[in-house]
Amino acid sequence: MTQYLRSSRGRGGQLVRGAPALALVLGGCTRAPLQDVLGSFFPSWMLCLTVGSACAALLRVLLGMCRWDQAIPAPIVTYLAFTVAVTFAVWLLFFGH
Repeated sequence: MTQYLRSSRGRGGQLVRGAPALALVLGGCTRAPLQDVLGSFFPSWMLCLTVGSACAALLRVLLGMCRWDQAIPAPIVTYLAFTVAVTFAVWLLFFGH
């Protein structure tokens, strides 16, 4: 059967021989993690990013109330790193099977 697929058809045989490797590579793309929010489907990463952004905004408010916000070096980078850390933590907590 393999010789039949490798017949003198040119590139068709190469595509069929590469199909198992392609199936292994694309095996993780079978299901996109979506969440139903009020009847609309959103990607899970978008919800995690929203939680991370809200936590970073809350941290900024809390540090401002304590007057520690002037002591933060490079606030944009610091709050961005906090957002990313919380986003990944929420992703792992809820979707990291």
